[in-house]
Amino acid sequence: MKNEYYLRPEGHKIFMCCGKARCPSVQVNEEGLIEIEDDYGNSVKMKKEEADLIKGAVSQLLSGEVKNEKQ
Repeated sequence: MKNEYYLRPEGHKIFMCCGKARCPSVQVNEEGLIEIEDDYGNSVKMKKEEADLIKGAVSQLLSGEVKNEKQ
């Protein structure tokens, strides 16, 4: 079974959905920061410039360019 991921706008948030409950969301908060809330209610705030780097960071992690070093 293939998951179909899509963006669903709702009010001032955009939800990143896969067709199941509890979708992560992203919004610009009252401070002008990008705020991402995960499926479990945790959130992180960052500048737009930092949020713009997320796609590239994920690509590097998945390509093996970055090695996970355990200490």
